[in-house]
Parts: sequence; structure tokens; C-alpha cells
Amino acid sequence: MADGLQGEAVKPLILKKKIKIAAGAHGGAWKVAYADFVTAMMAFFLLLWLLNATTEEQMTGLSDYFAPPNAGAEDQGIGEALAGMVASAEGAMRSASSPPSTTIVIPSYGSEAAGQETGEQREAIQETEINKGKASEVQQEQEMLDDALNKLKQSIQEDPLVRDLQDSILFDVTEDGLLIQLLDYQKREMFEPGTDILTRRAIRLLALISGITVELPNDVAITGHTDSGAQPNATPDYTNWELSGDRAAASRRWMQENGFPAGRLVRVEGKADTELLDPRNPEDERNRRISILLLRDHPPETPSPAVPGATPRDGNIPDTMAGPAPALDNSGAAPPPLPKF
Repeated sequence: MADGLQGEAVKPLILKKKIKIAAGAHGGAWKVAYADFVTAMMAFFLLLWLLNATTEEQMTGLSDYFAPPNAGAEDQGIGEALAGMVASAEGAMRSASSPPSTTIVIPSYGSEAAGQETGEQREAIQETEINKGKASEVQQEQEMLDDALNKLKQSIQEDPLVRDLQDSILFDVTEDGLLIQLLDYQKREMFEPGTDILTRRAIRLLALISGITVELPNDVAITGHTDSGAQPNATPDYTNWELSGDRAAASRRWMQENGFPAGRLVRVEGKADTELLDPRNPEDERNRRISILLLRDHPPETPSPAVPGATPRDGNIPDTMAGPAPALDNSGAAPPPLPKF
């Protein structure tokens, strides 16, 4: 058997061994060089663009600006870098073929004339801005009053309790503000005859007016008016003057007690028959009225003409209506409680 093993060819033993070779380190120095190259190219093309966009006059002006202002006072270059050449007094050296220089005059803002002109311009600008602000405030207030007027008219049309009283109320936007007048018309009195006691119809109208005007910031002035006739309860000590003042005060008192801000009720007065709504008929019932004026905070500079006595905007007094108006029963139970506002 041993002879048989010796007779076989001896096979070589092969050993496989893996050797890992580490890759070379990746350096980043090329990035720095590339960044410098890109920056240089950007600066180069920017310079080309500036040279192309700049005119000869601008370049000449820049050259004069950076030239030494006292170059002519220096030595003439003997033994120096100029080698005997004289520096130009106007700035940098230029050849004979160069275009003439352009002088740029810089104004002296520190002078007295320039300071006075600047001050006048500043005042003119400030005055213009102030005028614009005033005009804007006047316009905004006018729009606010017009909006309140439209709300009042719409509320009268929609409220069944006061719809039939629309002929007893007049509106007008005057130079002083929004004027609202409650007047006697066709036996519909706002007050009990000869007294300062508000009727139910007057309370309904005051409630409607107060509910809308309370949302506005304007102050309110209330004025009482009478006709020229003698009042039922008139005495030597109690004339139309006292009656008109008491009726204005009663209207103010009702508005204040029902939630209207007392600080906005700035004026209450009685004028008797000095400002008649219908001067042709001094004893007409329409002259007996209460005027509620929402005063303007920003009156217009050019006021629109207003008719004395504050007649309606169209200039007409409602002296004829389509058919007789139904009379309201002013007796009996009081109207339902009004909402607070």
C-alpha cells in the first residue's frame, strides 16, 4: 500500500490570501484653486461690463476725482519718479489726444442760500402732507355721515312703528354736520301741547335715531324750536323761549336715561321762533320741532351753503302729501319697552 501512495503524483497545496490595498487620500486643494479661478473670472467680466457701461465723460470725471488736488504744488520730479516731468494741476496726466475733461460741480449744501431753500421746501412738503391728511379726514367723516343718513332712512322704511312718521322727520347734511329734525305735522305732535312731555311717536323716533347715532363718535347738539303763536299754557314767566329750552332738555334727558353717552350731549338750547322752518307761515305747526345735530369733528374748509332754519336738502318743505295721513292714537297704554343701546 505504501508503494501505491508513493506512486501517486504529489499535488501542490494552493493557499489563497486576500490583500486589501488602501486607496490614496482624496485631497481638496483643487477646490480652493477652482474657487479662486471663478472669483477672478467674475471680477474680470464685471470689470468688462463696467467699462462698457461707462461713458468717456464719466471716466474722465472719475479720473479728476481721484487725482491729487495739490499735484501742481509738488516738486517737478527732479530726481524723483516723474524724472523731470511736471504734474498736471488739473489731475492725472493725459495725452494730447485725450478728450477734454468734464468738471463736476458739487453744490455747497452748507451755504445760507441752500439752507434757506431746503427749509422752504421742507415746510412746503409738510404743509402738503398736512393738507392731504385733513382732506382724507374730512372725506372719511363725510362718508360716515352719509352712511348714517342712509341707515336712518332705511330703518324708518323697515320699522312698522315709525314708517307712518317719515313725514315728521327731516334730514340734512350741512357744513356743521348731520341735522335731524323731528317736527309736528298733520296733528302729529312730538310733545303734549304747551308742555315738554314727549309723546309716544317722539319716543319712537328718538329711540331709532339714538340707536344709530350712538355708534358714531360725533358730539350731539339738541335745539328746541316753536312757532310764533301763543302756547296754551303760556304765561309772562313761561314763554316760547322757556318752552323750547325745556323741550330740548327733555329730549336730552330721555336719550341719556336710555343709554346715550352723556359726554357726547354737548349742547342743549332753545331758540323759540327765531329760526322758523317755514318763515312764510310763522304759526305753522311744522315750526314746532326738535333739531338733533351730529357735529362734525373735521369741518370742510369750503363749507357748502346752508339754508337758515335747516330746511331739507332739496329745499322743499313737505306741505302736501298723498292723501291725509292716518292719525295715531296718543292715549292708552305706553309702547313696549325699547331696547337698550
